[in-house]
Amino acid sequence: MDSHQKFDQERLPSIDSFESTLTGSGISDEDYRHAQTVWNYFNLKNMGEYHDLYVKCDVLQLSDVFENFRKLCQHFYGLDCVHLFRAPRLAWQSSLKMTYQLLELFTDINMHMFVEKGIRGGISVITKRFSQASNKYLPNFDASKSIKHIIYLDCNKLYGTSMVESLSYGGFEWISADVTLDWIQSIPQDNSEGYIFEVDLKYPEELHDLHNDYPLASEKMDIKFEDLSEFSKAVLNGMKYTPSTKLVPNLKDKKNYITYYKNLQFYLKHGLKLEKVHKILKFQQKPWLKKYIMFNTEQRKNSKSAFEKKSLERRRLQKEWLDRSLREI
Repeated sequence: MDSHQKFDQERLPSIDSFESTLTGSGISDEDYRHAQTVWNYFNLKNMGEYHDLYVKCDVLQLSDVFENFRKLCQHFYGLDCVHLFRAPRLAWQSSLKMTYQLLELFTDINMHMFVEKGIRGGISVITKRFSQASNKYLPNFDASKSIKHIIYLDCNKLYGTSMVESLSYGGFEWISADVTLDWIQSIPQDNSEGYIFEVDLKYPEELHDLHNDYPLASEKMDIKFEDLSEFSKAVLNGMKYTPSTKLVPNLKDKKNYITYYKNLQFYLKHGLKLEKVHKILKFQQKPWLKKYIMFNTEQRKNSKSAFEKKSLERRRLQKEWLDRSLREI
C-alpha cells in the first residue's frame, strides 16, 4: 500500500503483491487463503475497508491485552497502570506501596554526584575471539591434542539476587577517610550500615595473567585510537576512528575509584592493594525491597497463563525498577 489510489481497489491483489520490501519475502498460500476468507466473510468492497478492518482488529486485540494488564496490576499492586508513565514508574511505585519504605532523598549535591559517578553499567566483552574445543564428545576429536572444553554458563536471576540484599534507604553522611585496612575487611556482609568508598587501588603485575580473562574493577574509559589492539586497528583498515567512552575491564591501577564496600572487600581478597582512601559515604541499609521481589517471583511461579508469566517476568520487573531507581538518583 504505497499510494492512496490503492485503497480504492475493489478486489484483493494477487499473492505476488504481498511482498515485504523490508525482508524481500512474500506470504504463504495459507495466509493468502485466510485473507480471501476475511474479504468474503465481511463482504468487503475495497482495500480501504480491508485496511480499516485490519486496524480495528489490531487495536481491539491490543486493547484487550492492555485491559487485562490493568486488571493484573490492580489485583497484585492496587495500582492502575494508566496513571503512570512507562513500566519503570509502575515498578517503582509498586515497590514503595508494597514495602511502605520511606527513602531519604539527597540534599547534598556532592553526595548525588559521588553516587552518580559510581554508576558504570554492565560489562559486555569478548575476552577471547576464537577458541576450539578438543574432547571425546566431538566427532573430529584428535586424541593427540590436549583436552579442552568450552563451557556455556547462563546465570539466572542476577537482578533479583542483588535486590533481595541490603539496600540503602537513609542516614547518608560523610565520615572520616582515616580508616585502616583491617576495619574495611572486618565490616560484616549483612551490616546495618553500608559504605561507598572512593579509593586508589594498585593492580599487582603478578595478578595480570591470572585475571587477564576478567579483570576486576572495570572503569569507564575514553578509548582513543592508540588504545586499540593491533587486530582492531587492522579491522579499521584506514577508516576514520571516532573516540568513544566504554566500560572496560582492565589491569591498570585505579585512581579515585568509587565502589561499594562489599565490592572493595572482594577486590582486596583477590589481591588488589589499597593505596589510599579519599572519601567514605555512610548510610543505613537493609533488605527492604526483598518483600516486593519475592512477591513477584512467587506470583509468577503460581501464574496459570503465559500472559501472567510474561507480565510478572522477574528480569523485566526488576530491571524496570533498577532503571527507575537510577533515574531518581
